[in-house]
Amino acid sequence: VTTSSPVMASTTKTAGWTKTSVQATKNLAAEQRLKFKAAGVYDVEWPIKLSAERIASPDQSMKNETAIVGQDCTKTRTTTKVIHFQRHGQGYHNLIGDLFRDLQPGKLVLDSKDESINPFLKREMVDSPLTETGRKQCKDRRKEASVLNPELLVVSPLLRAMQTAQLSFHDHKNNIPWVAHEACREELGLLVCNERRLLSEIKEDFPWVDFSECGDDEDTLFNPHQRESPREMSQRIYDFLVNFIRDRPEKEIAVVGHSAWLFNMCNVVMDCGEDENLTNWFLTSEIRSMRVTFVEEL
Repeated sequence: VTTSSPVMASTTKTAGWTKTSVQATKNLAAEQRLKFKAAGVYDVEWPIKLSAERIASPDQSMKNETAIVGQDCTKTRTTTKVIHFQRHGQGYHNLIGDLFRDLQPGKLVLDSKDESINPFLKREMVDSPLTETGRKQCKDRRKEASVLNPELLVVSPLLRAMQTAQLSFHDHKNNIPWVAHEACREELGLLVCNERRLLSEIKEDFPWVDFSECGDDEDTLFNPHQRESPREMSQRIYDFLVNFIRDRPEKEIAVVGHSAWLFNMCNVVMDCGEDENLTNWFLTSEIRSMRVTFVEEL
């Protein structure tokens, strides 16, 4: 949603979205778009084309269709899924970021390796959990999530995403499979809030979740010295959607993850038709329902 929309105006206070956090999403979106342009990711030609359209209400017709169609002597395979994407609620790293921006406006530099201007390097932030505000945001989303009909829930194994799924999709906890997947983690590298805890510890906290799509017990994907590039992230997202989500038998899926990952997906990997309701930065705990179409030339 855009910051000027009726939805934003009516929910900002109850969702815990402060002026600082809303402005931060605008700034992050602008910064990321410049990075995307510099990295040339807008020019990437994906072998399988992905597009998305917003589903305004859960009672809209939701169908999964796979068809092979001949068009001008070229066969295409088209698959459509309904996917509900959610960003995690406010984490402690989000809170620290907002406090830092309030106290030192314009000083935060996420690419810096200097803790004095990049608090996300502090080891205390490893795998940041939800704040109390974040927990409330996610509980407030429970009613919205309860009327959705996912047949599968896929979640990042980072703690704030796991907690978000547990609180918002609580009504779906015992009746559909839950799968943790490393490919929908937040940007890998440098920022320690995105470094995963030991997988064995996470499994103890969330015993009903299937962790077979996760890697080693220790986080071998995280590079403490360098942030994941936009091109590397977009490839990771593309592979997740095409090689995992597309061929799943479920017609409707929920994916709980992270803002930079979701922003890259909606602006680089998928064609969202310039719909700002999809391409704007996700706010904490926000859910967006989309009809996602995959088109492959055979």
